[in-house]
Amino acid sequence: MRIVSLVPSLTEALIDFGLLESLVGRTRYCTEPHGVVEAIQEVGGTKNPDVAGIVRLRPEMVVVNREENRLEDCLALEAAGLRLHVTHPRTVPEAADMLAELGRVCGAAEAGEVLGQHCHAAVAEAALRLRGRSLATFCPIWRRPYMTFRRATYIGDMLARAGCHNVFGDRSGPDFFQITLDELREAAPELVVLPDEPYAFDSFHADELLEAGLRARFVLVDGKDLAWYGPRIPRALHTLGAAVQGAPDANILPMS
Repeated sequence: MRIVSLVPSLTEALIDFGLLESLVGRTRYCTEPHGVVEAIQEVGGTKNPDVAGIVRLRPEMVVVNREENRLEDCLALEAAGLRLHVTHPRTVPEAADMLAELGRVCGAAEAGEVLGQHCHAAVAEAALRLRGRSLATFCPIWRRPYMTFRRATYIGDMLARAGCHNVFGDRSGPDFFQITLDELREAAPELVVLPDEPYAFDSFHADELLEAGLRARFVLVDGKDLAWYGPRIPRALHTLGAAVQGAPDANILPMS
């Protein structure tokens, strides 16, 4: 099967399934696994794919995601006669099931099923480690303006399974939204989780929030652990949980 993936985390998953030779196209943001993915032809970005270029590759399937890819691009690909496999997991268990399904539709059913089972087992193990403990947490995904997310998103569910109670998680409206420093100070999180993508947060951003009057503990984490679903899920659950629950009292932890 000739496959184009427009979802970075699922490009990684498809390679993990042993389908590198089937992947004929990827976005410029499909960067993992490093040193392997570079052999696949680039077809633009997640938000601006080269539709005509994808059509010329004659894929039998294009893997897309409702959150990462634009509807107009998906419609254009369908209008060109291409078959789309649409994904949109909103929880870690849903991502595990999605990975098993992806394996089935792409000709790697056994690999997909094994990965899905490993992810479900990791979810159960994380719940046992957590045992109901959670910390009031703020996790931004952007700065100037600060943006964060609702609990009912994949990143929100991953954060919760790491032991974080999202202080903005129950806000109504869109899944991703802006907040002000006043709102953040009023929410008074005890923990701030700073990912390195999509915005590259670093230790000096924690200093900035401290200077703005926020009194919290800060943890720097790998943004892919929070937002990428695929073979990294089991490790991500363990790594994030350890960072959140086992962090020392120091304001800043080194990137794991």
